[in-house]
Amino acid sequence: MAGARGLIRNPGKLVTRQTLLTGIWGSEHVSDSGYLRLYISQLRKKLEADPSAPRYLLTDAGMGYRLQLDE
Repeated sequence: MAGARGLIRNPGKLVTRQTLLTGIWGSEHVSDSGYLRLYISQLRKKLEADPSAPRYLLTDAGMGYRLQLDE
C-alpha cells in the first residue's frame, strides 16, 4: 500500500501516518509529519468543498487518515 493509493484502496479504513509517510517519501521520512500535514491539506483543497470542514479526507487524531466515500 503506497501513499495516497492506500487511502483509495482502503476507503473507510484508517491508514496510519507512518504508512502514508513511508509510501510517499520513503522510510527516511517516517518522522516528518509536517510534510504529511501539508500534503493532506493540499489534497483537501482539491477534494473538499470546504477544506476546513472535511467530509471525505478525515483525520483520526494521533493515528492517521481515512477516506470516507459517500454511499
